[in-house]
Amino acid sequence: MENLDELKSAESYFAVAEVCVPNTVLETLSFGIDETVKKGSVVWVSLKGRKKPQLALVLDVHKNFPKFKLKPAAIHESGYAFSQRYIETLLWCTDYYISSPGEALTAFWPADLDGYLCHL
Repeated sequence: MENLDELKSAESYFAVAEVCVPNTVLETLSFGIDETVKKGSVVWVSLKGRKKPQLALVLDVHKNFPKFKLKPAAIHESGYAFSQRYIETLLWCTDYYISSPGEALTAFWPADLDGYLCHL
């Protein structure tokens, strides 16, 4: 896995992913990605103050590069991606229950998602 703590200019990435991290009250966060990451992909991200990388879900991919530097997101080894319908349902729950995507995602996927994905 590449160095997930390295900050690089946004334009040095293929695109920008808006991700949500489970067990957080954060809205989406921006990370730099390569061409293998798609909407719905499960990725590893590094958050400030956390020692280990965290799993996150890519909610959107775009080329509107911000003016600030980004950390990279690395696709999970399994290459697993959730469907568009899954993301739509997650976002509906976020709106309906007035919660952050990270809070809704906590209820949507297994607590040991990394262990589950390794068996796919």
